[in-house]
Amino acid sequence: LAPIPGFETFLINNCGEVVNQWTSDYRVGLSAYLLEDGSLLRTGQLSSQADPAFSGGGTGGRVERFSWDGELVWAIDWADETKHHHHDVEMMPNGNILLISWESHSYEEALAMGKNTTNTQNPVWCCSIAEIEPTGSEGGNVVWYWSAWDHLVQDTDPTKPNYGMISENPRKFNINYTSGQGSNQGAGNSDWMHCNSVDYNEELDQIVISSAKFCEFWIIDHGLTTEEAATEAGDLLYRWGNPRTYDRGTDEDQMMFHQHDSHWMEEGIMVYNNGKNRPEGNYSSVEIIPTPEMVDGTYPISEPEPFAPVSYSWRYPEILTSDFYSANISGATRQPNGNTLICEGSTGRIFEVTQEEEIVWSYVSPITSFGPTPQGNDPGNNSVFRAYKYAPDYSAFEGRDMTPGSVIELNPTDWGCSTAGLNQINLEQFLTVYPNPSSGDFIFEGLQDGILQLFNTQGALISEIQINSESSIRVGETLETGYYLAIFTSSITGETVKTRIVKL
Repeated sequence: LAPIPGFETFLINNCGEVVNQWTSDYRVGLSAYLLEDGSLLRTGQLSSQADPAFSGGGTGGRVERFSWDGELVWAIDWADETKHHHHDVEMMPNGNILLISWESHSYEEALAMGKNTTNTQNPVWCCSIAEIEPTGSEGGNVVWYWSAWDHLVQDTDPTKPNYGMISENPRKFNINYTSGQGSNQGAGNSDWMHCNSVDYNEELDQIVISSAKFCEFWIIDHGLTTEEAATEAGDLLYRWGNPRTYDRGTDEDQMMFHQHDSHWMEEGIMVYNNGKNRPEGNYSSVEIIPTPEMVDGTYPISEPEPFAPVSYSWRYPEILTSDFYSANISGATRQPNGNTLICEGSTGRIFEVTQEEEIVWSYVSPITSFGPTPQGNDPGNNSVFRAYKYAPDYSAFEGRDMTPGSVIELNPTDWGCSTAGLNQINLEQFLTVYPNPSSGDFIFEGLQDGILQLFNTQGALISEIQINSESSIRVGETLETGYYLAIFTSSITGETVKTRIVKL
């Protein structure tokens, strides 16, 4: 995780202990990824004084790559009066990097493209995607480029070259569409699209982009040349979330609300649907959208219907709740075991849920603008753009020293969290508990006379069992799903032994 208020990126284990840490001279420019070779790909936020032409949510301008040991090995500044990186980047299999960029066009240029007159004369920032081939330790070559500016349509001025019926051009962008998602996001706002994530599918050679202002995600064809991408061949292959943007729907048809982190998975596209201005209320959800089968190299659309499907195939939580909401940032990823790791960005809360919506792991970032806070405090101002979880066999860890240090929080309390093997835990050669994790009860073996206590993660005593030389006991059948601390205190020696058990 790369907390937004700080300059550090942390790799922590399930107990919140720091395994590695990287420090930049720049605040995160929102995204950060641990790559397969153990290096860190991280965005950086340039100061507004360095690039006064752009300001707004997600401002970045810089991309950096650090070695596992924290050495800056490559960087690029993508910021001048005409362009500015923001929000996200994507490492491609070929070693190139995709980045999201604002592409600035003057008010006069926008009028020439059929934009309606507004009360302001602000420039228009269009979404563009650049593929950068890194060179040396700094800079790179632009080897591929796509811009939404090349795919506009308008229905207000037939004398302009991009005139057409909006509903008859569902693969183009209506230059006069405004989301109405807030008073500062109307027709005169420069950040017209506010793209916030980019993801690449190597098998399809396609790119998915999330646009918060349009409340849609878009899929474009990376298999084109840059020249072809600027023609109609580079129009959208697919879009989903808000068919009002292309006049094939009403308010009732809108499904996405200021969403983030659109990315591919086996079942389709997973999205963190922030829920800002959702008709039912301000509730967040994580959803999977199954994309339709491609036909003739594109995703089909039936006339005069919007792009299918009509709804999601999976959602967490299925019943929306005010306990889960982040108006901005945030993300989610599906884990190999079927669980979903969720980052509720504005609160800095990262948690893992099962398919049955049970929370089995939870962590709150303690980093604020003033540094780490004491454990147990409500940090406030501790937002996190996204977080990612990596398995123990992830190639980045091969040959690395994974010995953890302390936790990030100040004044931490040791509640006995352990990242030891989960199939069986041996405690000082005389206490064994199995199976662990367990969906039923736990068998404790090798006990002496003493007391066995179970505590939940809040430190509350759940159960206390007097042991009278039993060699084996079964406990935990009625425990709810979650993590527990088991503490055995010997009445013979007075020594205590702790271990974590996991109830599925």
